[in-house]
Amino acid sequence: MPDDASLRLVLLPPEFAYSREDTPQAFDAVQDFIKNNGSKPRYRGNRLIFVAPDRPTLGRLKDTVRTALAWTSIVDDVKEGRLNIDRLQENQAKKELETAEAVAARVVRDCFRWVLCPYMTTPTEQAPTVEAFPLNTSGSGFGPEVERVCQENELVIETWSPIHLRSKLQELYWKDDKKSVPAMTFWEDSLRYLYLPRLKSRKVLEQAIIKGAGSRDFFGTAYGQSGEKYDGFKFGDSNVQLDDTLLLIEPEAAAKYETSIAKPDPVPGPEPTTGGGQDPSGGGPGPDPADGSGPDAGGDTPAPQPAKSKAFYGSIEISPATAKMGMVQVADEIINLLSSDPNASLKVTVEINAEFPEGASDQIKRAISENATSLGFSTKSWE
Repeated sequence: MPDDASLRLVLLPPEFAYSREDTPQAFDAVQDFIKNNGSKPRYRGNRLIFVAPDRPTLGRLKDTVRTALAWTSIVDDVKEGRLNIDRLQENQAKKELETAEAVAARVVRDCFRWVLCPYMTTPTEQAPTVEAFPLNTSGSGFGPEVERVCQENELVIETWSPIHLRSKLQELYWKDDKKSVPAMTFWEDSLRYLYLPRLKSRKVLEQAIIKGAGSRDFFGTAYGQSGEKYDGFKFGDSNVQLDDTLLLIEPEAAAKYETSIAKPDPVPGPEPTTGGGQDPSGGGPGPDPADGSGPDAGGDTPAPQPAKSKAFYGSIEISPATAKMGMVQVADEIINLLSSDPNASLKVTVEINAEFPEGASDQIKRAISENATSLGFSTKSWE
């Protein structure tokens, strides 16, 4: 299981089956998985949800799988000529295999029926607690049922209120000497620590920030801090975007900072006199702004606004082992944000380079060429 930001469902093997009367093996396995990534430590343990087999059902599962494997072996032997039987017996064997596979599929569903979720209630707990939630094996499909259990028990958060975000920031991040925190720090911490909510994706946090930023009750925002100055400070403005520079500012501190940078009302000056440009003293024409001698001559001119960026170019290398998930993340976290501007024009190109030191097999070449054609690849060549 890669140690990344993706939310993953882990199916525990039979040796870690769970029962209400005997939990240590399953729970110990869960705690080991969230701490270790093979021989290395795991840093994003809060991205794993587990499904364990039911120990009392495990014996039946093994029997049905053995039966299905036995009939598979018989059918394969007949097909390869290793077993000679008549046509009636061959058809009977195929029918028995279909029945055995259908029974095994139902028993697998009945057996893998426990969602195990690790969590901590406070940062000071010594070890996480693991809680078990039963799946309804006679209802909808396996995937939707797991989603239902995770949503109803808030094991995975799909929609988050800004009031909960503010509560976590007040509890763990905002201090007397630190009134702001990078939003991405909270996101990265939520991937690691079991006492923080398990958000379904980064977009859940982004939506909570946007909703909260539109109010003055939850937090102010900025895109950097220089000493006591916040760059790009906003308070009560939802026009924000979650990136590496975004800061979330404690609301009272944001209100005080807003007051400190408020411009005083201009002092009213003397009312201008009329009279065709006459000097107020009556001694002749007044100064002419056109010749540079007027009162505004030599005054400060507005600083030019920095030019807005008009294009973005990006490239990324994605591991072939996690290519599907990597491309989904790029689509969710980059392409969707770029396309959120209705005036943006996007062009996305996927480039694939594959090398075969021993030469590619004809089967791979044929399959890749056919799939590339059906997918509309503009370039698809072999060398």
